[in-house]
Amino acid sequence: MPTKKKTYKDFETALERLEEITGQLESGASKLEESLTLYSEGVEIAAFCSRTLSETEKKVTILKERNKQLFEESFEHGQSDDGE
Repeated sequence: MPTKKKTYKDFETALERLEEITGQLESGASKLEESLTLYSEGVEIAAFCSRTLSETEKKVTILKERNKQLFEESFEHGQSDDGE
């Protein structure tokens, strides 16, 4: 049975739904066909979340104060707040 592709208005809503799906699948209470449908939806949501995070990461900049002047520094993957 074909399923409609759902759209998510924001990251938080999508993540909440993904957590619901994960809980349902982990409980083992769903029948096989329902589990497959939930899994498929979960994969779509995970891809949406991944794209959203990737796009957001590109936009993030870290502002730091140095010598009483603010400057922009590009966000680098894996960089922590203390500069490590």
